[in-house]
Amino acid sequence: MSRPLLTITLLCACASGHAQIYKWADAQGRIHYTDNKDDAGDAPIAELKMNGEPTVLPAQPAIGPTWQQREAEFKRRLQYKLLAPNYRQRQQAAPQQASVRQS
Repeated sequence: MSRPLLTITLLCACASGHAQIYKWADAQGRIHYTDNKDDAGDAPIAELKMNGEPTVLPAQPAIGPTWQQREAEFKRRLQYKLLAPNYRQRQQAAPQQASVRQS
């Protein structure tokens, strides 16, 4: 009688020892792992599954313009600069001639 009771007790203890692990990213983009969902606050949480595929956090929205938008703005400003009536390009500095002393 004690052997089946011990087996059932051990099986219940092993099942309750399995903890869930959660992954979340804070405002600075750092990844944190925890066993408590409340640590993440309002951040999106991904539950990590030990025997399955990991779930992926949603991508953070990009803040500010893309590199294509920044390049287009740069070209637009450069065009206005070149068309300005008082714009003069910088002159290339002439290479310094080394003076050679004759002895």
